Amino acid sequence: MDRDAFERRLAAMVVVVAAMLAVLVVRLWQVQIVQGDYYLKLSEENRLRVTPLAAPRGALVDRRGRTLVANRPAFTVALLPLEVRHPRAEAQAVGKILGMDPADILTRLAAGRDRPFEPVRLKRDVPKEIIGAIEEGQIDLPGVLVEVEPVRQYVYKTLAAQIFGYVGEISDQELKRLHSAGYEMGDLIGKEGIEETYDAYIRGRNGQLQAEVDAQGRMVRALGTVPAVPGDEVVLGIDLAVQQVAEAGLGDRPGIVVAMDPRDGTIVAMVSHPAFDPNVFSGGIKASDWNALLKDPARPLLDRVIQGAYPPGSVFKVVTASAALQMGLVTPDTGFYSPGYYNLGGWTFHEWKALGHVNFIDAIAQSCDACFYDLARRAGPNAVAKFARTYGLGSPTGVDLPNEGDGVIPDPAWKKRAWKQDWFGGDTLNMGIGQGYVLTTPLQIARMMAAVANGGTLVTPHVVTEIRTPGGRSVARIAPPPGGRIDVTQHTLDIVREGLTAVVERGTGTALQMPGFTAAGKTGTAEASHGKPYAWFAAYAPADAPRLVVVAMVENAGFGAENALPVVKQVFQAWLAEEQGRTVPAPPSQPAPPGAAPADPREITGR
Repeated sequence: MDRDAFERRLAAMVVVVAAMLAVLVVRLWQVQIVQGDYYLKLSEENRLRVTPLAAPRGALVDRRGRTLVANRPAFTVALLPLEVRHPRAEAQAVGKILGMDPADILTRLAAGRDRPFEPVRLKRDVPKEIIGAIEEGQIDLPGVLVEVEPVRQYVYKTLAAQIFGYVGEISDQELKRLHSAGYEMGDLIGKEGIEETYDAYIRGRNGQLQAEVDAQGRMVRALGTVPAVPGDEVVLGIDLAVQQVAEAGLGDRPGIVVAMDPRDGTIVAMVSHPAFDPNVFSGGIKASDWNALLKDPARPLLDRVIQGAYPPGSVFKVVTASAALQMGLVTPDTGFYSPGYYNLGGWTFHEWKALGHVNFIDAIAQSCDACFYDLARRAGPNAVAKFARTYGLGSPTGVDLPNEGDGVIPDPAWKKRAWKQDWFGGDTLNMGIGQGYVLTTPLQIARMMAAVANGGTLVTPHVVTEIRTPGGRSVARIAPPPGGRIDVTQHTLDIVREGLTAVVERGTGTALQMPGFTAAGKTGTAEASHGKPYAWFAAYAPADAPRLVVVAMVENAGFGAENALPVVKQVFQAWLAEEQGRTVPAPPSQPAPPGAAPADPREITGR
């Protein structure tokens, strides 16, 4: 490079640097001299504010796209710690307007002091008239913010409440556990049900609003926005029409209904009564309402389908029958005689009716207790327990809902461990008809019937079938693998299915018959420790190619055939109507009247 070229390049560089310095000087003059007062004021009064924008939670829709859970806009009142100048006075004033304890407000404010730029939410879903009062007094309430946030709306109120769960503000423990996943103080998080299990999909991602505000904290203008990203849509296997009929069929009576596809475990309807309205949680539940729910003796927060533990009564005879067939103790033609009772060691065990001479298939159809007492005694308690467990009883099913229970399948070792007592012959007889120490969840019974219906596969029940973006793109398909196969031969299953079909054709379940419809099922009437027996009916249809299992249980109602079967029938009718594109029949407002109950529940040991 010659000297002249070098000097030309050096001169150009000097010019560029000089120009840049000139621009910088001009900008400094503009900021410091021309706009100095403006930026000084902003700095001194913290006039720039960054506010999180809450993301709308994803909707919950049924299998046909009908919205079950959505969002609605609502006002939220919050405090910005950095702008609160007189905490005690403001807590007193705001508490009076919102109906909150000032001490509670100060506690929340103190918890947010390490994040002075982030709003501390005091109350969600605040009525308009209260917002008006806050706006009027804004000049005396620096740091008080009014935000518009989406809050959860459970469209059908108590419908499927335990399935959906509810939302609430994240707790300190949850925040400590989930902070690394992006959760922040004041976030809403799913509590129970689908809201909890699928919260990571449903919650979306919060945005931010940068704004200039005046001395009273009111926004002057927006300076920039990072939009919130709505949560994903959750598609349920639930059919709204079938669910509504199941809810109405059970009515006000405590109990359950569950309908499930036996081929893959998709849950079509799931009812647990009494229920609660999850909308009361959406804006933050009052302490008095929360205490009332907790202390309610009817336990509306309990999901009886997956958390309730009940004696299944004669529905359990599916297990005893399988054990007896597998062990070669019985064939379809084996004859029994039922005088209406069974004697063992000087003790008399009654049954619901003297059936006389019956073969094994009719013993299932007529729910003959004497026959199953005898079979359980011959099989022994360990064998009956083994086959109960192979059907998945006594263990969680793996359903995609939190806090599932397990139930109890007893045997001599269990009794020694749990009760410090020996096992007696009477324990075996009671176990053979689903009484005594046997406790199952209703969902376990539905899964057992599904295994019989589908040829021996233990499906994994699931409520959700798909996750979609708000734009409709599929994110995930929920199809959990089966839990295995039951240790029962196809020959045994064929005979059990023959017996269950006979229940509907000529046994205790004939009330399920409908033109052009075939089904198989089993009644159950399980003694309760107090009150009338638990009424059960578990069925699947069509009998030769099952596509739906329905189980109903009504607490302290009486006979299964008279109290649970009508509910199951209504669910099948609604399902058939939906399958065929017909109008679903309007559910009755009241359950079918129960039949005559026996004077002494102890006389009921089966049926």
